[in-house]
Amino acid sequence: MINMGELLEGIRVLDFSRYKAGPTCGQILGDMGAEVIRVERPDGEDDRQLSPFAAGKQSSYLMFTGRNKKGITLNLQKQKGKKLLEELVKRSDVVIENFGPEVNKRLGLDYESLKKIKPDIIVVSVSAFGQYGPYASRLGFDAIAQAVSGLMWVSGFPQGLPMKLGVNFIDTTTGIYGALGTLYALYHRERTGEGQSVDISLLDTAVSFMESIPAEYEVANEIRPQVGNSHTYSGPYDTYKAKDGYFFLGVVGNTVWRRFLKMMNREELANDPRFQSDYDRARPESRQFFTDWLNGWAAEKTVDEVVNQFNEAGVPCARVNTVPEATADPHIRTREMLVEVEHPEVGKVPLIGIPIKLSKTPGKIRTTAPALGEHNEEIYHDLLGYNPQELSHLKEEGVI
Repeated sequence: MINMGELLEGIRVLDFSRYKAGPTCGQILGDMGAEVIRVERPDGEDDRQLSPFAAGKQSSYLMFTGRNKKGITLNLQKQKGKKLLEELVKRSDVVIENFGPEVNKRLGLDYESLKKIKPDIIVVSVSAFGQYGPYASRLGFDAIAQAVSGLMWVSGFPQGLPMKLGVNFIDTTTGIYGALGTLYALYHRERTGEGQSVDISLLDTAVSFMESIPAEYEVANEIRPQVGNSHTYSGPYDTYKAKDGYFFLGVVGNTVWRRFLKMMNREELANDPRFQSDYDRARPESRQFFTDWLNGWAAEKTVDEVVNQFNEAGVPCARVNTVPEATADPHIRTREMLVEVEHPEVGKVPLIGIPIKLSKTPGKIRTTAPALGEHNEEIYHDLLGYNPQELSHLKEEGVI
């Protein structure tokens, strides 16, 4: 029987990835109970040095992506390191790596090499541009994928520079796709006994968020314009200013439009030819009309007053929270999207919670990121059977 909160119990994952996309894949699997082992160079991966540092000791960045993972060190450049890799792979279900198609072959972390060690292994390769294609050998990060995909061109304000998103959204969603692909592969293996490779790229993820934009260009010869915080096909849909902050209002569809007009005591606008459809209300001149109107209307009101009025009328509206306001938001706290976890050096650390709420097998945040090589003895001694003297020699030789 599966224990509550341990949906992936019994699945062992070797996570050789660093930074964001690959580690997010491993983190999601760890949240659902998989045994995820983060494998680093003996001197540590670069993402351990990403600031800011909590209490000057631990990378805040790593505490999130490294949570629910054990940590070991391994030097794949040494022959004994390659032998340890083989032993680890034989006892694992999934390998995650994000070195790119040239480096992963050199390190022996590509699918063709690893399936010779364990035929039913699942290898998740996360990269900027994928394992094949004209750009496969290029390096890249989140914003590079946004640039190539066209996302930056349709983001930002009119006549402004192409703009990336404010967070590493593509990295995170690539990790989510990676976890989803891993589950697909595990399900296939359960049915057939076959392992397989899972090829996930930042660019593919970015293109998947382009919605109907390519079709609009290819079919209708229209290039979607930059509209800032507005919506291309509906309005009023934007950020507006009250006397003590900002609020976001989203009017989509004629039903909500009529509610909006009733609340604003402007029901005569329902017959105004300028505003007969969502598309009409999204035109640049309509957006300017709504901006002037709503900013003037809200100038002497508080954000809370505005938000309460619109929500009581059934019109979607929310405060634009600052980071401190978001971390204190009662709904976010009630939904456990900020969870305090004890760290041995730092104390209580707030981590982003688990967004998927399963009623029978919920995920759980058990630990923050491991210290460098924290679980070397557990994995190399308890799992692989190396004695303390052998481990001491491996450490002296720079293998672990």
